[in-house]
Amino acid sequence: MPVAPLPWWPWPSISKSAATMRGRWCSWPAMFNIEMIGKEAKFGPKTAFITGYDKSDFGQLLQANLAGTEFKFEPDPYPEQNLFYRSDNATLARLGVPAHTISTDQIPTDKLYHSVDDEVSSLNVKNMTDVISAIARSASGIVAGQQTPTRIAP
Repeated sequence: MPVAPLPWWPWPSISKSAATMRGRWCSWPAMFNIEMIGKEAKFGPKTAFITGYDKSDFGQLLQANLAGTEFKFEPDPYPEQNLFYRSDNATLARLGVPAHTISTDQIPTDKLYHSVDDEVSSLNVKNMTDVISAIARSASGIVAGQQTPTRIAP
């Protein structure tokens, strides 16, 4: 009989080695989750939003590292969607890691959101390139170990 893989998040119910990994994850300085950046954000070109913006200074650090550029990181404009705890960053954020999602999708108006019709032809490659470039530049201090975002209250 096939066995379904055990989800990796129920920490009390898993092995000692997984508990060791939990300790390692808890010590991570930050986690960047990048998703749905193929469309322009509601704030316009050269913008993206960060979920849980108010839960750490992650977004402020990224924005400070973009001084002198046109790019802006904004707080999540869709708090009613609870994206911070619905996305891949949630497990680490619950452990206190400054783990945030960076996105641009206009969820309430994107008719292709999580749809099988969301094809490559619907993506804005220029927008994706701008977002990726901004993340690369803004993350440099964190990646180099020169900046550490504040922890998220678990």
